[in-house]
Amino acid sequence: MESATPGVQRWVSDLPGGDWDASRLPPSILTVAVRALCSSEGREAAGEVAVARVLTESGTWVVLHGATLVSAGGARVAVIVEPAHPARIAPLLMSAYGLTERERDVTRLVLQGESTAAIAERLVVSAHTVQQHLKSIFDKTGVHSRRDLVGKVFFAYYEPRLRDNEARVPQDKPLRGGPLERD
Repeated sequence: MESATPGVQRWVSDLPGGDWDASRLPPSILTVAVRALCSSEGREAAGEVAVARVLTESGTWVVLHGATLVSAGGARVAVIVEPAHPARIAPLLMSAYGLTERERDVTRLVLQGESTAAIAERLVVSAHTVQQHLKSIFDKTGVHSRRDLVGKVFFAYYEPRLRDNEARVPQDKPLRGGPLERD
């Protein structure tokens, strides 16, 4: 590593396999860097940004972006680490549960607080079809209601931040807000 921003030590140490004190970069950062280098060698993919979503040791999701830099010397790569916005993680979580495309549509609308009738109207299906999709979504995600589904998402995105803030209080560190804010 040639240079880093002040907050990178925390990220490197929180990513699986990373150890700032031992100068060991996490495999996820190395993978993104290699993918960025490989994409810069191919003409069709030149300039593309390599992206990976990673679950940290503390239970929060981050997104890694890797891109090659134009320099007079050898090839260089910049890797940016940022907290993952729920919209970036939702597709990954929905895939992990094996939700179909239509079930994903229904889930998104449920998370936005839409009623069965509103979902049916937006998706141009019957209310009965929406209920059938919800039954399948509940089975696949292991919940029994819309409230449980919203709770599951809350704990996936916000609960790690609450735990982090609980640890910050005794240390007199400032509290962080929602899942998008950074120090």
